[in-house]
Amino acid sequence: MAADFPFTIKDIAYLLDLRIRHKNAVCLDVNCPFCGETKGKMNLNLKKNVFKCNRCGETGGMLALYGKVYQVDNQTAYKEIMEALGENRQIPAYQRKPKAEEVKETEIINAPVASVNVKDKTYTMLFSMLCLSDTHRKNLLQRGFSEEQMEENGYRSTPPFGYRKLTKRLLEAGCTVEGVPGFFQDADGEWTMHFHPRSSGFMIPVRNLEGQITAVQIRLDRPYEGRKYMWLSSINNHMGASSGSPVHLAGRQGDKIVFVTEGPLKGDIAHALSGRTFACVAGVNQYANLPAFLEEMKGLGTEYIYEAYDMDKMLKTKCRGDYDEKCVQCPNYHRKWDKVNIPCDKKKGKRENIQRGCRKLSDICHELHLPGRTLTWNLDREGDWAGSLKGVDDYLLDLRNRGI
Repeated sequence: MAADFPFTIKDIAYLLDLRIRHKNAVCLDVNCPFCGETKGKMNLNLKKNVFKCNRCGETGGMLALYGKVYQVDNQTAYKEIMEALGENRQIPAYQRKPKAEEVKETEIINAPVASVNVKDKTYTMLFSMLCLSDTHRKNLLQRGFSEEQMEENGYRSTPPFGYRKLTKRLLEAGCTVEGVPGFFQDADGEWTMHFHPRSSGFMIPVRNLEGQITAVQIRLDRPYEGRKYMWLSSINNHMGASSGSPVHLAGRQGDKIVFVTEGPLKGDIAHALSGRTFACVAGVNQYANLPAFLEEMKGLGTEYIYEAYDMDKMLKTKCRGDYDEKCVQCPNYHRKWDKVNIPCDKKKGKRENIQRGCRKLSDICHELHLPGRTLTWNLDREGDWAGSLKGVDDYLLDLRNRGI
């Protein structure tokens, strides 16, 4: 019953930003978020707080409407609806999952990726239109940045809604969005931006040697499926484009000593804390663009490389039932750890994955005739990682906090 809820299905329509085609005191006819129908075939009954699409047949109550769109259960739906309504905001735009037959019939056409100059102009203008929330500002301060450094790096919070209006403002400002990763044309042929339902967070500009923004990475507020970061990309949408995996420079081009680490934000923090220059790959095994980047840095004066990947590269591989929440399903979980020496396959795989990236970086440096070495910290007596201060940014922040 509607009396059991402090909101109605009309509020859900607002949160989902459903396109209303017809309305009266009893119902709303809206475009269906499930099948993509654009003539208002989904009916929202305002008295019973239920919905039904007369095209695809989807039906249910208002929690089910939200839950099916965002693929969450009713309890999670209720919580997220209350949070969004309490803050008087719409939620991140959803992407309809097309049915199998539609995928076969519809071919997605992508736009050629725009030039670096075009991407930089559009992204720079976009960031100028956005702000950094107090929550994200506090988070970045805790990571080691000063207010000035945050502003210089240009971090911004993801916009919660109004993507088409924001894109329109960019176009009116003389920016090009076609071919810029993150922008695409929706079902109505309108240019808009692609944000995943779970993509709320703060945006990190990824810069090349000249300081131009070539891509954008998002640090997610709520990591999912093991992901803390995602690229702003629109590759799976009409006239969208891929972000690729560009290398990010945090520091000075051609610096004599360069540290290579994983993640633009990690590199920005490490540079802010140390003043050193960091070349940042998206992940240890995403090195396709690294040879050209380091070769150009060498031509500008770089002479020595430090590998500064996370200390997972020296992770202890003994099974201790502490890798993740799935460890309880392991047959070794209830053993007495001090009396056994069983290797954990997951830990071994994690360590080998990082070390594979380390070896590849070493090979690249060897081919470029750039000498270097591996940087390590927080080691135990056995020469393995002691278990804290995983990233080089963690290590440098710890040094600063201890006044070293």
